[in-house]
Amino acid sequence: MNWYITKLNAMGGMAQDMQYMTVQIAHQLGFREMGIYHYNANAENPERRSVRLDGIIAGMQAGDIVICQFHTWNGLRFERALTERIKAYRGRVVIFIHSLEALMIRGSRFMLGETIELYNQAEVLIVPSHAMKKLLMDSGIRPGIKFIVQEMWDCTTDTGFLERPAFHKEIHCAGGGDAPYVADWNYEIPLRVYFSTASRGQNIYRMGALNQDRLLMELSKGGFGLEWYSNEQNYEYMRYGGSFTLSRYLAAGIPVIVPAGISSQKLIEENHLGWVVDSLEEAVTLVQEMKEAEYLEAVRHVERFAPALRNGCYTKKCLIDAVMAFFREDAGKAFV
Repeated sequence: MNWYITKLNAMGGMAQDMQYMTVQIAHQLGFREMGIYHYNANAENPERRSVRLDGIIAGMQAGDIVICQFHTWNGLRFERALTERIKAYRGRVVIFIHSLEALMIRGSRFMLGETIELYNQAEVLIVPSHAMKKLLMDSGIRPGIKFIVQEMWDCTTDTGFLERPAFHKEIHCAGGGDAPYVADWNYEIPLRVYFSTASRGQNIYRMGALNQDRLLMELSKGGFGLEWYSNEQNYEYMRYGGSFTLSRYLAAGIPVIVPAGISSQKLIEENHLGWVVDSLEEAVTLVQEMKEAEYLEAVRHVERFAPALRNGCYTKKCLIDAVMAFFREDAGKAFV
């Protein structure tokens, strides 16, 4: 029996980066790779798609386990055809939910029912949070499906170039480039942004887009990592989904500031990785009033936590747990 994991190619951006990182970690566990090319799948006729799918799964044998990283950005029709083809050749399917388009993209909630039908093709689901698990259970996921909860993204890196963060009253923003709060930042606390923005506010320092190693190097100099939302829909998604930006802050060694109600709130609070606030004004006041001793205490907790992210421990655990779920009747089930 072999283990496979899909890998998105020709997409670019963070979506592809996250899949590449996951595959690199999976390789350490003995997984083989199934490449998926990002293309205009809706323009492809059924005959050509059938040939493409046979090529993707060509190395698979009956009984092999395939972890499908979804979504592929090729559409639900393609993803449904892929899972059906794997099962037709008696492969066993795990769906690793990176993002749920029905919640993430404005006006896409109507897709939730069709997405549930796709997920019901799997024997095991890897979900980003307990909140996502409950949402799927309440939305028609079939009884008996097994859940593995990811909890947090990893951010693998070589720690040799990272500094120990110093106490700086400044905020880093490495995600949410279209967020109005970035463009209109008018607080006394400096905001360092790592993407292009047509900002009109004050105290904004445009650091530009950096590759991951350089970004972590800059973040590790000190300050606070801000994970915030651009609109109410974005906030709604943060209640269910995971954040790679959040993991980057923690892997760099800096404590975070996050809005109340997001999926990782409990993990952040119980591990003392930062602060949960109800507004940006509260976040700014927190930084303004922060004492060095309190900041360094938070850094100490992050320092203890970060090696798990830098070494891919969360991904390794959920991949192994997903494989083990095929052999254990007591693995997490939808209805218990």
